Amino acid sequence: MSLAASYLNQTAVWKRMISPDGYPPQPEAPGTSIKVRWEARRRLVRNAQGQEVVSEARVFCLEAVQPGDVLSYGGRDWPIIAVSEVTDLGGAVAHREIAV
Repeated sequence: MSLAASYLNQTAVWKRMISPDGYPPQPEAPGTSIKVRWEARRRLVRNAQGQEVVSEARVFCLEAVQPGDVLSYGGRDWPIIAVSEVTDLGGAVAHREIAV
């Protein structure tokens, strides 16, 4: 287990956005349980359209989540606003930092 994975001591449900009939995209059900590190910390981030929006939490995980996907945590669905990949010294993705 990597050092980053040892800090992922919380669980969220990742719901990918899918388009079963082409339109509109909807969160998959029931989703996939993933290990995360959830930090409730408000900050300004840029969304996929380049607009500044308020993020209510910063989340760390190993899975390839995407903006627009949904994380269920604490009895609430949180849309993913932005995702940053953090690479190790060898150039591999070590983990992802998510704004929700």
